[in-house]
Amino acid sequence: MKLHLGCGEQYLKGYVNIDFPINKHSVQQKCVADVYKDILALQYPFESVDEIRLHHVFEHFPRPLALALLASWWSWLKVGGLVRIEVPDFDRSALRVLNPFISTKQKYVALRHIFGSQEASWATHCEGWSEDRLKTVLTKFGFQPKKANKNSWKGTYNIEIFATKINKDMGKKEFEHTAESVLANYLVDRFSSEMRLLQVWMKIYKEQVSKTWAK
Repeated sequence: MKLHLGCGEQYLKGYVNIDFPINKHSVQQKCVADVYKDILALQYPFESVDEIRLHHVFEHFPRPLALALLASWWSWLKVGGLVRIEVPDFDRSALRVLNPFISTKQKYVALRHIFGSQEASWATHCEGWSEDRLKTVLTKFGFQPKKANKNSWKGTYNIEIFATKINKDMGKKEFEHTAESVLANYLVDRFSSEMRLLQVWMKIYKEQVSKTWAK
């Protein structure tokens, strides 16, 4: 079984194409999904999935939810199963915004690519991923990055990472500790207010894992 999450108008043969129904979209004119469901509500049996791929979807999830999904996808995938994630290349896009030799129009396009199209509540980007940062997080969450492709389209820059689930015995608690260590990198300091913020992030993470971890 291969899953294409957030398929939009692109139907991939051989995959279970999954997306919101048409009434949840703002610009999209047709739906081609096999399954209409929120990605955050999906759940599959342990090691039942061969591949999970998503293009320009992962950046829409806030950090705690993104990490919770990685943990859950690991639980769905068979050992050796593939996760394939394409996201905007934040670092290259930011350099384009700072480039004094390109037009204002080109800078605005780059800013849209960083922050999202923003015509709907879900159409915002919640994290700035780079090749190194995405590879690092995937590695921490039980995946082995195999390949990275970079591409560009009309002044926008993207990175696609291919990673496989490695045969590593990881449980919910280990993933929880990993998520906490990753999220702690975003703290300004270790004062009480920041530590409370980390607790809130971890509550969001745990609630999501409880919904999507393999049956």
